[in-house]
Amino acid sequence: MDYDADGLTDILTGSYTGQFYLFRGQANGSYAQRELLVNETGATLLMPFDTVYSVTAELVDMDADGDLDLIVGARSGTVQVVTNIGTRKAPIWSKDRSPLKTTAGIEIKGSNAHHADWDGDGFRDLIVGSEHGQVRWYRNTGKNDAPRYAAASVLVRQAGHSRQEEGSTPTAHGQRVKVHVTDWNGDGLVDLLVGDVTWQQSTPNPLNKAEAAKKLKLDRELSSVRSKLSSTAKGAERDQLQEQVDSIRKKLRPYNRTKSHTHGWVWLYLRTGKASEASVDRR
Repeated sequence: MDYDADGLTDILTGSYTGQFYLFRGQANGSYAQRELLVNETGATLLMPFDTVYSVTAELVDMDADGDLDLIVGARSGTVQVVTNIGTRKAPIWSKDRSPLKTTAGIEIKGSNAHHADWDGDGFRDLIVGSEHGQVRWYRNTGKNDAPRYAAASVLVRQAGHSRQEEGSTPTAHGQRVKVHVTDWNGDGLVDLLVGDVTWQQSTPNPLNKAEAAKKLKLDRELSSVRSKLSSTAKGAERDQLQEQVDSIRKKLRPYNRTKSHTHGWVWLYLRTGKASEASVDRR
């Protein structure tokens, strides 16, 4: 991605807390120290963290004015457009933003957004990843300078990933997926690269028989007290039940030895149909 049209490849990335960072490419192949993007007022270009986090960035000329606008995806929000009110070589980001919507007026949600011509009609479509693992295609029924997004078609279904033992190879993609569209194998059909987040677990010191029995007893006690707590109104009795819950949880800590670890994988989905079809094959 060439952020400022100087012929050098730059890196633009979002962040968990909603900011955007630019790493400008240098002539020697290295990258300069990161720059924090700001809006037209000089304030940090920031998606509100109370509603949006883990933002992603894509640059696309959405209005055919010759510069690149910022397309923002997020785990917990809609896909937003921040207009470039500057130039191609010197972007200036508007302090305002607007959500992308379908032709039915429905705001489009996506953990990241990627524009590409999925159906080969010459117009950029919108491909989005999602928090729960789906990849969706919004066909552009308008033009590149005035896109109109049809209702979503699912390209990759939610995989239903479950936690696995540490060190095992997952058999399906996980959640919080990010998608990139490219012709991976040079067959003239665009394919999908899907990055994910998965969880694996390990138990370095398994419980022996006596410990397992003690844990089971405490788990049952905790379940019973929680049941009473859920049906008890505020007051001294509820406070006592909450103290019991806290006490049992403390007793359970030595027996909860399973540790969870976060991993990320990249999955390749090759197109198996014609350019007008949405079929893909996981590899």
